[in-house]
Amino acid sequence: MDGALGYLKASDYLRELEGKIALVKSDFNVPIIHDSGNNPHVADAFRILMAAPFIRELINAGVIPLLVTHFGRPKGFDPSLTLDPVCPPLSSALGKEIEIIRFDPDKGAFSPEQFNAAYLKNLFKRGAIPLLDNIRFHTDETKNEESLAKALTSVVDLSIQNSFGTAHRKETSSNRIHEFIPGLAGSLLVDEIEAHMKIKKPGSPYIVIVGGDKVEDSLQLMRTIFRAEKTTHWSNMFNPDLNLHIGERLVDYVLVGGHLMYAFVYAQLTMLKEEDLRGLPGEIKKDLRGLREVRLKGFESAAESGYQYNAEEINLSQGLLRLYNDFQFKDPNPLQGRRLILPVDYEIERDGAILKSVLLHELNDDDEIVDIGDKTKELYTSVVEKAATIVWNGPLGVDDERYVEGTHRMIDAIDKNRDAVKEIGGGSTNFVTSSYEEASRRKLDMGFRSTGGGSTLLETAFDSPVTISLIMSSRKLLEGGYGLQYEELRKAVIKKQLARREHP
Repeated sequence: MDGALGYLKASDYLRELEGKIALVKSDFNVPIIHDSGNNPHVADAFRILMAAPFIRELINAGVIPLLVTHFGRPKGFDPSLTLDPVCPPLSSALGKEIEIIRFDPDKGAFSPEQFNAAYLKNLFKRGAIPLLDNIRFHTDETKNEESLAKALTSVVDLSIQNSFGTAHRKETSSNRIHEFIPGLAGSLLVDEIEAHMKIKKPGSPYIVIVGGDKVEDSLQLMRTIFRAEKTTHWSNMFNPDLNLHIGERLVDYVLVGGHLMYAFVYAQLTMLKEEDLRGLPGEIKKDLRGLREVRLKGFESAAESGYQYNAEEINLSQGLLRLYNDFQFKDPNPLQGRRLILPVDYEIERDGAILKSVLLHELNDDDEIVDIGDKTKELYTSVVEKAATIVWNGPLGVDDERYVEGTHRMIDAIDKNRDAVKEIGGGSTNFVTSSYEEASRRKLDMGFRSTGGGSTLLETAFDSPVTISLIMSSRKLLEGGYGLQYEELRKAVIKKQLARREHP
């Protein structure tokens, strides 16, 4: 196949795709700020700018792109999460007018007046580019359902996956759609896949830093990371240099920050039994007993922050604690025998004042955890400085703009480690890094900057569902499984494969 893993690169077949309508899965889920009039604007267009060159390549080749992206996490139609704020920077990046193909909530489908092949082709002739409104307005998208796949394939001719940010999810427009039409990889996705091969290699000490606000997703991905071995990924399975390391874990330490701090604080306190308090000073025992029913401000005000913690997250956290942490707060050496490393102290807001180094047993009702504490900053920095591989997703403070000291310390530590294989991923991570670069007027060495956060975490050990789906689609195409209408593309793929065998 064209790609190193067996997928087809869309850029290799532009002649065969000319005049076709291509569903181009993109990641325009960008951070938003509101002006004084409460009007939304894109705060950081990094993901849009990264996707734009390939989309322009399609346009110049006469391919009609129907751009598709999610935006936020709607549970069906939500007018506050339409793609209108995305249009100005996207239009500027492409040099084209953008028209949103609207979602009709009454019909539970995209507007038939716009969502048809004739309309899209005429729109393209006029010089405008169609953008399907938030794909997650359709409730079948996140369920990977056939009905939406059939609706999409009734209008488009093929799928081009150019979104790495959603590559770790099984969604209709990324996976199920390839049951009916061929899928190819866009240039941005190709670059991401090839760059991620580096973090699949077992370079120790190997550390992963996990922050941000997508708690349940991160906890699930952390389970995968902890289980991964140095030979888990297929590219390492037959490496003779790893013969003596079969069964060894890939990742040495996972460092935790962001909204995950709350989940792990509650997990520790709710699973703490009397026998676990043995050996601790009496005053600390007393404090910890009293904290079993603590009500932290950030936890209780979840509705205000737009995020809600739940019992599932606490349960997942408890499972990880049992396996990989063993009540770290009881041990003066938190790195000894542990792979899951939690903050040893916290920066909190208490009665309007900021306290920089509060230990677990010193927390009170109505405290708000806002960042990792000073001792944790030193601990995490010491780990990062010695690492051979560093993967980071998610700011360490709970607010990307107000509480950035812990995140900035991590950025500085990663920048200074010039020998490590490094990768950072996700919209918030790239946003806070770019903001720090701008404020400090320097270019930071952060390694590869991925557009995907959760996808980057998954890629430490496995290939993403989208990559696997594209591989399977390319095989189906070669076997003639998509029908005669794709015979020209099939023959072009075979011809290219033969040419590469003759001239490797």
